[in-house]
Amino acid sequence: MSEKQSQEAHETDRRITICWKGMLALGIILIALGLFIDWPSPQEASLPDTSSFLIILGGLLGAAGLLAALRRE
Repeated sequence: MSEKQSQEAHETDRRITICWKGMLALGIILIALGLFIDWPSPQEASLPDTSSFLIILGGLLGAAGLLAALRRE
């Protein structure tokens, strides 16, 4: 493998690492916001509760980050 290809592979690995760590961090932040902040209830009955929405969204984002981390290995 040439030096240039090695540097490109290292750069790609670094970007993937930053991406999955960012997704995990954002997922944890969204879950914490959903759990610890008292959000006002929605005006319409058809809208989901804000804290439930944030917890679900944070869980999905965290799961995507974990899958990206596992795929890298």
